[in-house]
Amino acid sequence: MKSMSFGRTFTAFAAVATMLATGCLARPVGQQPPTTKVNFTSTVSQQAVDKVDLLIAIDNSASMGDKQEILKDAVPNLIQGLLQPPCVDRETRIPLDSGEKADPSGNKDDNYGCPQPNSEPDFKPVGDMHIGIVSSSLGNFGGDVCPPDRRRTNDGGKLVNINGKDGQKNPLAPLDFLAWYPQNEENEDKKRHPEPEGGGFQTIGAADQIDQGGITPNFQNLVIGVDQTGCGLEAQLESVYRFLIQPDPWDVVRLDNFQQADLGEGIDLDVLKQRADFLRPDSLVAIIMLTDEDDSSADPLAVGGFGYAFMARSFPGSKVNRGTSAQGTTAPRGTSKCETDPAHAECTSCGFASSCDPNSESCQKIKQDVNCTSSPIQGQSGPGFDGFYGPTDDDLNVRFHRMKERFGVDPQYPLKRYVDGFTKFRVPDRTGEHTIREGANGQRLISDYVGTPKCTNPLFASKLPSESGDEICLLGRSTRSPDLIFFAVVGGVPNKLLHFDSSGTPEASERNRISNDDWVKILGRDPANFDYEGIDPHMVQSVAPREDLLGAGSATSARGQNGTDPVHGREWNTAKKDLQYACTFDLTTERSCATGTESCDCTDDQSNPAASPNPPLCATDGSATQIKAKAYPTIREFQVVRALGDQGIIASLCPIQLDPQRKNDPDYGYNPAVAAIIDRLKNALTQQCLPQKLRSAEESATGTGLPVPCLVLVQLSPDSGQSCSSLGLKVPDDAILKVFKEQQKAESGNTSAEGAIDLSTLETCELTQKAVPPGETCANDSTLEWCYVEKAAGTTKNPAGRCPQALIFASGTSILAGARFSLQCIQQFGANEASGDTPQGSSSGGEQQTQSRKH
Repeated sequence: MKSMSFGRTFTAFAAVATMLATGCLARPVGQQPPTTKVNFTSTVSQQAVDKVDLLIAIDNSASMGDKQEILKDAVPNLIQGLLQPPCVDRETRIPLDSGEKADPSGNKDDNYGCPQPNSEPDFKPVGDMHIGIVSSSLGNFGGDVCPPDRRRTNDGGKLVNINGKDGQKNPLAPLDFLAWYPQNEENEDKKRHPEPEGGGFQTIGAADQIDQGGITPNFQNLVIGVDQTGCGLEAQLESVYRFLIQPDPWDVVRLDNFQQADLGEGIDLDVLKQRADFLRPDSLVAIIMLTDEDDSSADPLAVGGFGYAFMARSFPGSKVNRGTSAQGTTAPRGTSKCETDPAHAECTSCGFASSCDPNSESCQKIKQDVNCTSSPIQGQSGPGFDGFYGPTDDDLNVRFHRMKERFGVDPQYPLKRYVDGFTKFRVPDRTGEHTIREGANGQRLISDYVGTPKCTNPLFASKLPSESGDEICLLGRSTRSPDLIFFAVVGGVPNKLLHFDSSGTPEASERNRISNDDWVKILGRDPANFDYEGIDPHMVQSVAPREDLLGAGSATSARGQNGTDPVHGREWNTAKKDLQYACTFDLTTERSCATGTESCDCTDDQSNPAASPNPPLCATDGSATQIKAKAYPTIREFQVVRALGDQGIIASLCPIQLDPQRKNDPDYGYNPAVAAIIDRLKNALTQQCLPQKLRSAEESATGTGLPVPCLVLVQLSPDSGQSCSSLGLKVPDDAILKVFKEQQKAESGNTSAEGAIDLSTLETCELTQKAVPPGETCANDSTLEWCYVEKAAGTTKNPAGRCPQALIFASGTSILAGARFSLQCIQQFGANEASGDTPQGSSSGGEQQTQSRKH
């Protein structure tokens, strides 16, 4: 059934304005009722992103030095990819054979240096960028595993500004981050693009040529400066959250008289100041995390205020020494139910046996559980022994994996904290994370994590606090929307699970996307509920050899016998002090472990082979020489990536190849990761990909330009001096405008805060749609219009680029500086017509939030 025209749809808006309350527009249909209705709203960009804030989160624990060197090699490609995108054929969107790059000092008039008239930049070169680095070290969270007096075990979630290996700050980063600010036409607008302190970098510079200046070698030096001397219990996710999102980052974690963690009332003002300097309210924010291990930090207030205990050498109440007393004591086990059903209510910690109410049924079950009534030490039993792990069963190095199954509790922050932090407009401050009340004896009764969202998320705030006395919670809303935040993790996963396509064609982008089936192989069917069915055996976290991988070689093989598995070699004897690997790769420079070098893995005692680990990383001649590096399954980080959908990016820490003669090849080092990251950012830097087709197959097949059932509303900047009438744009129907402004009012947050904008007060116009046939575009028109574009069947004409379909703004809309654009659509299909994929969060009649973006 053919749907009716957009013109008829628009005339019906006033009569059905209540449909806008669901965030969608109504479209009349033919006489036969449709079988499927797909509604969606979408944030749209008018090539509006002209600032990028890039945060690199680097694991600085032992063994990361080699990976940092590889990242250093990838920096030039990352910089060039953003600042000098390739010139592409206007029609096919394929890079020119000549390999020409766009010029970041150029402008629209000179086509940014791309040959005219048949080519253009793949996207407009980034001309205003901040680059900062945070490490994974946040100290002990109230515990004592990482020596506080040791250099770099607690970077506090602050920006790491260390110039290479010399330990000194980079004087060209006066605010502890690098600023890219070339001399170009856009940066002449000092109101929109204020000049950074120190002037920023105007040249890209050559790799490793620090004496020549330029942002590339300075970025490389900051990467190497992170080093590998940090805390071994890595806080990868929390470090990012602390720097970008936590409204009130704690100053210090102390223990009270009851030995419960207390975050106090102090605030780390240094974090707030750095955040305010680094993060702009209207930038694209990209976080790139590099780590070889799983997220391994605790919520100090978890488990009734004893979450920190999992980061302590000696667990409170335990008498089971881990080797000697100097090595501390072990943690309590989980009840027997945890071994088969960790989500069950009876899965809990044996540690509660000494403090639970003996009159309750649940307490009696703990006290009588077989795991909680047995001692790991022969001849010793009772409190401190019964229910605790044995001396060799709870090494601190492997404590943070599958915690609910092993300990009956999970003291880590829930992953929802981080997903919400990247996507929600409001987040909890410290008082909203846990419900705390005082007990009869003065001891605090601390609930599990609740995460009540009380405060404006700093990622979506118009003005950030920077000093004592500033409002930190009820901030005004900025113009940034969640689709301008990207989170990439380069972590422990086999490359074979990511099927990297290095062809560089528009189709390669889609082939590189990770499907639901791929995610099952990486994480399992439902890891949040402990369902790991379908997971690739290399991604299983285990101290013991994984049975499905034993065919590649014995776990007790001699040193140098590295197995036959192309992903990780073989399993090995971890002695319960380490995890099996997700993947390994060849080092470019072999490392001698004979001197006991820290983070060297081939230091085992060959005089006692049975007790030696012999990991599959050592020279084949049996010497104490390490020839391979490794990565462990980074499960929690990847779970966040998966939950973020298109805003999440996954890549492998184990390079496909490291041939120094092939550094420019697409599969060298972390070039695949860089390519995946830049490819995903393109959608925010160029056209707006749409989640499904807005024309039926019949409509597209006609080859004519039929309008699509969408409306684009433009909210003009109050600083532009523009109006709908002066621009020749129509004011939307009153009924539509009323509901839209109500939505915008709700989105505005605290409009009384300094710098806040009441979005409902912005003048709103309707942007005209230009209907174009498949294969055509309005991109180069000088009018104030937008168009829906799709590839023309049987031709190379693909104005949507790598997208199946996209929204394009005419070049004439560039005069709408500071404007916000909002797209709302409805599509209806008749019987036997496919609707395509429904975007995540969509429904046929449920409420959806309209989002906007500022230009």
